[in-house]
Amino acid sequence: MSSLEIEVIGGSAFGLEKLSSGGGAIPSRLRLCIPDDSRVYTLRDLISALSSNDKQLEKLILDRETGRVKGNTVILLNGTNMDLFSGLNTPLKVGDHVAVVPFVDGG
Repeated sequence: MSSLEIEVIGGSAFGLEKLSSGGGAIPSRLRLCIPDDSRVYTLRDLISALSSNDKQLEKLILDRETGRVKGNTVILLNGTNMDLFSGLNTPLKVGDHVAVVPFVDGG
């Protein structure tokens, strides 16, 4: 997996929809639906949803002991590293594009 692209859309219920498999078990494109209500959804909510829906993604992205994104993974919101915003507490809005890029060690 080179990266995972996620498009944020509005709707009636929070959830993920697989758009493409990328030829493997891990999807390469997803759509995240966020309800049109007063609750603010964050990158943390997205990572939580990814982790609960796909254990392979969880292993690539999340450090289970700390609950943080692994150091070898970069999350971009609209092309900008999430760390330049509020990290995992960065709010998501309809129209956002999230890219999750895990780097694999090796040589």
